[in-house]
Amino acid sequence: MMNITKHFIFIFFSVLPLINFAQESSEFDCVDKFERLETEVKSQKTVSYKIISSQKLYTEESFEFSQGILLISDLNDDLNPKEIVKTITTIGVKNKLSKIIAFKSCKAVKIYYQVIEPTIEQKNYLEKNLIAKVDIDINKSLSKKEQKKNKKKRDFIESVGIEVCEVLNKGEAENFSQEKLSNAMVPKLSENVEKMMKVYDLSFEESSDLFMTDLTFYLIDNCKIVNEFANKKE
Repeated sequence: MMNITKHFIFIFFSVLPLINFAQESSEFDCVDKFERLETEVKSQKTVSYKIISSQKLYTEESFEFSQGILLISDLNDDLNPKEIVKTITTIGVKNKLSKIIAFKSCKAVKIYYQVIEPTIEQKNYLEKNLIAKVDIDINKSLSKKEQKKNKKKRDFIESVGIEVCEVLNKGEAENFSQEKLSNAMVPKLSENVEKMMKVYDLSFEESSDLFMTDLTFYLIDNCKIVNEFANKKE
Protein backbone atom coordinates (compact mmCIF):
# COMPACT_ATOMS: atom_id res chain seq x y z
CA MET A 1 0.00 0.00 0.00
CA MET A 2 1.34 3.41 -0.95
CA ASN A 3 2.05 6.09 1.66
CA ILE A 4 -1.41 7.06 2.92
CA THR A 5 -0.49 10.65 3.77
CA LYS A 6 0.77 11.27 0.25
CA HIS A 7 -2.36 9.76 -1.18
CA PHE A 8 -4.52 11.98 1.03
CA ILE A 9 -2.73 15.01 -0.42
CA PHE A 10 -3.39 13.70 -3.93
CA ILE A 11 -7.06 13.11 -3.08
CA PHE A 12 -7.36 16.60 -1.57
CA PHE A 13 -6.39 18.26 -4.84
CA SER A 14 -8.12 15.81 -7.16
CA VAL A 15 -11.49 16.21 -5.44
CA LEU A 16 -11.59 20.00 -5.77
CA PRO A 17 -12.44 20.10 -9.50
CA LEU A 18 -15.43 17.82 -8.88
CA ILE A 19 -17.29 20.67 -7.21
CA ASN A 20 -16.86 22.99 -10.17
CA PHE A 21 -17.65 20.06 -12.43
CA ALA A 22 -20.71 19.50 -10.22
CA GLN A 23 -22.71 16.50 -11.42
CA GLU A 24 -22.69 16.91 -15.12
CA SER A 25 -20.41 16.18 -18.00
CA SER A 26 -21.27 17.07 -21.56
CA GLU A 27 -19.79 16.77 -25.03
CA PHE A 28 -21.29 18.45 -28.06
CA ASP A 29 -19.01 16.93 -30.67
CA CYS A 30 -21.68 15.50 -32.95
CA VAL A 31 -19.26 14.13 -35.53
CA ASP A 32 -16.70 11.95 -33.77
CA LYS A 33 -16.69 9.22 -31.14
CA PHE A 34 -20.04 7.61 -31.90
CA GLU A 35 -20.36 4.08 -30.55
CA ARG A 36 -22.06 1.19 -32.32
CA LEU A 37 -24.17 -1.30 -30.45
CA GLU A 38 -26.12 -4.44 -31.32
CA THR A 39 -29.79 -3.79 -30.56
CA GLU A 40 -31.48 -7.20 -30.76
CA VAL A 41 -34.11 -5.47 -32.93
CA LYS A 42 -34.60 -7.31 -36.24
CA SER A 43 -35.25 -4.24 -38.37
CA GLN A 44 -32.18 -2.43 -36.97
CA LYS A 45 -29.47 -4.80 -35.86
CA THR A 46 -27.00 -2.05 -34.89
CA VAL A 47 -27.33 1.58 -33.86
CA SER A 48 -24.88 4.50 -33.69
CA TYR A 49 -25.17 6.64 -30.58
CA LYS A 50 -23.34 9.19 -28.49
CA ILE A 51 -23.88 10.07 -24.83
CA ILE A 52 -23.99 13.85 -24.92
CA SER A 53 -24.55 14.38 -21.22
CA SER A 54 -24.59 12.18 -18.14
CA GLN A 55 -25.47 13.04 -14.58
CA LYS A 56 -24.99 10.66 -11.68
CA LEU A 57 -27.99 9.75 -9.57
CA TYR A 58 -27.67 8.73 -5.93
CA THR A 59 -31.19 7.67 -5.07
CA GLU A 60 -31.99 4.46 -3.24
CA GLU A 61 -33.16 2.80 -6.45
CA SER A 62 -30.47 4.03 -8.82
CA PHE A 63 -27.23 4.39 -6.90
CA GLU A 64 -24.27 4.45 -9.28
CA PHE A 65 -26.50 4.92 -12.27
CA SER A 66 -27.00 8.07 -14.30
CA GLN A 67 -29.52 10.02 -16.26
CA GLY A 68 -28.34 10.90 -19.71
CA ILE A 69 -29.02 12.72 -22.96
CA LEU A 70 -28.42 10.61 -26.06
CA LEU A 71 -27.91 11.45 -29.68
CA ILE A 72 -28.86 8.55 -31.97
CA SER A 73 -27.74 9.37 -35.48
CA ASP A 74 -29.10 6.50 -37.56
CA LEU A 75 -32.36 5.34 -35.98
CA ASN A 76 -34.66 3.64 -38.47
CA ASP A 77 -37.79 5.76 -38.95
CA ASP A 78 -39.85 2.60 -39.45
CA LEU A 79 -39.25 1.27 -35.93
CA ASN A 80 -42.40 0.99 -33.84
CA PRO A 81 -42.51 2.48 -30.28
CA LYS A 82 -41.73 -0.89 -28.65
CA GLU A 83 -38.64 -1.36 -30.85
CA ILE A 84 -37.48 2.20 -30.14
CA VAL A 85 -37.76 1.65 -26.38
CA LYS A 86 -35.92 -1.67 -26.68
CA THR A 87 -33.10 0.00 -28.63
CA ILE A 88 -32.74 2.84 -26.13
CA THR A 89 -32.95 0.41 -23.20
CA THR A 90 -30.11 -1.65 -24.66
CA ILE A 91 -27.94 1.49 -24.76
CA GLY A 92 -29.02 2.42 -21.23
CA VAL A 93 -28.21 -0.96 -19.67
CA LYS A 94 -24.77 -1.02 -21.31
CA ASN A 95 -23.93 2.47 -20.01
CA LYS A 96 -25.74 2.28 -16.64
CA LEU A 97 -28.19 5.01 -17.63
CA SER A 98 -31.46 4.67 -15.78
CA LYS A 99 -33.16 7.77 -17.20
CA ILE A 100 -32.68 8.68 -20.85
CA ILE A 101 -33.78 11.47 -23.16
CA ALA A 102 -32.89 10.60 -26.76
CA PHE A 103 -32.73 13.02 -29.70
CA LYS A 104 -32.21 12.62 -33.46
CA SER A 105 -30.07 15.72 -34.06
CA CYS A 106 -27.26 17.64 -32.43
CA LYS A 107 -29.17 20.90 -32.92
CA ALA A 108 -32.01 19.53 -30.80
CA VAL A 109 -29.59 18.48 -28.07
CA LYS A 110 -28.02 21.93 -28.01
CA ILE A 111 -31.40 23.63 -27.73
CA TYR A 112 -32.49 21.28 -24.94
CA TYR A 113 -29.22 21.54 -23.06
CA GLN A 114 -28.20 25.15 -23.56
CA VAL A 115 -31.31 27.28 -24.18
CA ILE A 116 -33.02 28.36 -20.98
CA GLU A 117 -36.08 29.86 -22.65
CA PRO A 118 -36.54 28.29 -26.11
CA THR A 119 -38.64 30.09 -28.73
CA ILE A 120 -41.80 28.53 -30.16
CA GLU A 121 -39.80 27.56 -33.23
CA GLN A 122 -37.15 25.89 -31.07
CA LYS A 123 -39.81 24.06 -29.04
CA ASN A 124 -41.35 22.73 -32.24
CA TYR A 125 -37.94 21.59 -33.46
CA LEU A 126 -37.31 19.82 -30.13
CA GLU A 127 -40.65 18.04 -30.34
CA LYS A 128 -39.95 16.84 -33.89
CA ASN A 129 -36.46 15.59 -33.02
CA LEU A 130 -37.21 13.99 -29.66
CA ILE A 131 -37.05 10.22 -30.06
CA ALA A 132 -38.23 9.22 -26.60
CA LYS A 133 -37.87 9.60 -22.85
CA VAL A 134 -37.20 6.24 -21.22
CA ASP A 135 -36.87 5.17 -17.58
CA ILE A 136 -35.05 1.89 -16.99
CA ASP A 137 -34.94 -0.33 -13.92
CA ILE A 138 -31.31 -1.32 -14.39
CA ASN A 139 -31.27 -3.33 -11.17
CA LYS A 140 -33.30 -5.99 -12.97
CA SER A 141 -30.38 -6.52 -15.34
CA LEU A 142 -27.91 -7.04 -12.49
CA SER A 143 -27.16 -10.27 -10.70
CA LYS A 144 -28.17 -10.59 -7.05
CA LYS A 145 -24.49 -10.37 -6.17
CA GLU A 146 -24.12 -7.06 -8.05
CA GLN A 147 -27.32 -5.71 -6.49
CA LYS A 148 -26.05 -6.61 -3.03
CA LYS A 149 -22.68 -4.99 -3.72
CA ASN A 150 -24.37 -1.80 -4.93
CA LYS A 151 -26.52 -1.68 -1.81
CA LYS A 152 -23.48 -2.05 0.44
CA LYS A 153 -21.72 0.74 -1.41
CA ARG A 154 -24.78 2.99 -1.32
CA ASP A 155 -25.33 2.42 2.40
CA PHE A 156 -21.64 3.06 3.11
CA ILE A 157 -21.53 6.32 1.12
CA GLU A 158 -24.80 7.46 2.66
CA SER A 159 -23.64 6.84 6.25
CA VAL A 160 -20.34 8.69 5.71
CA GLY A 161 -22.08 11.44 3.73
CA ILE A 162 -24.51 12.15 6.57
CA GLU A 163 -21.58 12.52 8.98
CA VAL A 164 -19.69 14.85 6.64
CA CYS A 165 -22.78 16.98 6.06
CA GLU A 166 -23.32 17.32 9.81
CA VAL A 167 -19.73 18.56 10.20
CA LEU A 168 -20.15 21.07 7.38
CA ASN A 169 -23.45 22.37 8.77
CA LYS A 170 -21.71 23.36 11.99
CA GLY A 171 -19.76 26.02 10.10
CA GLU A 172 -20.96 29.27 8.57
CA ALA A 173 -22.61 28.76 5.20
CA GLU A 174 -21.38 32.07 3.81
CA ASN A 175 -17.77 31.04 4.47
CA PHE A 176 -18.07 27.61 2.89
CA SER A 177 -15.20 26.66 0.57
CA GLN A 178 -13.75 23.73 -1.34
CA GLU A 179 -11.00 23.52 1.25
CA LYS A 180 -13.53 23.11 4.07
CA LEU A 181 -15.26 20.38 2.12
CA SER A 182 -12.03 18.46 1.56
CA ASN A 183 -11.00 18.97 5.19
CA ALA A 184 -14.30 17.34 6.23
CA MET A 185 -14.06 14.49 3.72
CA VAL A 186 -10.43 13.36 3.88
CA PRO A 187 -10.50 12.27 7.57
CA LYS A 188 -13.41 9.97 6.73
CA LEU A 189 -11.18 8.15 4.28
CA SER A 190 -8.66 7.58 7.06
CA GLU A 191 -11.33 6.37 9.48
CA ASN A 192 -12.86 3.93 7.00
CA VAL A 193 -9.89 2.47 5.10
CA GLU A 194 -10.63 -1.20 5.86
CA LYS A 195 -14.38 -0.95 5.34
CA MET A 196 -13.89 1.09 2.17
CA MET A 197 -11.59 -1.50 0.60
CA LYS A 198 -13.97 -4.30 1.56
CA VAL A 199 -16.99 -2.51 0.05
CA TYR A 200 -15.26 -1.56 -3.19
CA ASP A 201 -13.23 -4.78 -3.36
CA LEU A 202 -10.30 -2.93 -4.97
CA SER A 203 -6.82 -1.75 -4.03
CA PHE A 204 -6.41 1.13 -1.59
CA GLU A 205 -5.58 3.60 -4.35
CA GLU A 206 -8.53 2.62 -6.56
CA SER A 207 -10.98 2.37 -3.65
CA SER A 208 -10.02 5.73 -2.18
CA ASP A 209 -10.30 7.52 -5.53
CA LEU A 210 -13.78 6.05 -6.14
CA PHE A 211 -14.84 6.62 -2.55
CA MET A 212 -13.96 10.33 -2.63
CA THR A 213 -15.61 10.78 -6.03
CA ASP A 214 -18.78 8.96 -4.95
CA LEU A 215 -18.86 10.86 -1.66
CA THR A 216 -18.48 14.19 -3.45
CA PHE A 217 -21.36 13.48 -5.82
CA TYR A 218 -23.49 12.15 -2.95
CA LEU A 219 -22.94 15.39 -1.02
CA ILE A 220 -23.80 17.51 -4.06
CA ASP A 221 -27.11 15.65 -4.31
CA ASN A 222 -27.95 15.33 -0.62
CA CYS A 223 -26.18 17.98 1.46
CA LYS A 224 -27.77 21.41 1.06
CA ILE A 225 -24.66 23.47 1.83
CA VAL A 226 -22.63 21.55 -0.77
CA ASN A 227 -25.41 21.61 -3.35
CA GLU A 228 -25.82 25.38 -3.01
CA PHE A 229 -22.07 25.89 -3.33
CA ALA A 230 -21.81 23.62 -6.39
CA ASN A 231 -24.67 25.38 -8.14
CA LYS A 232 -23.88 28.91 -7.09
CA LYS A 233 -23.69 31.40 -9.94
CA GLU A 234 -20.57 33.49 -10.22
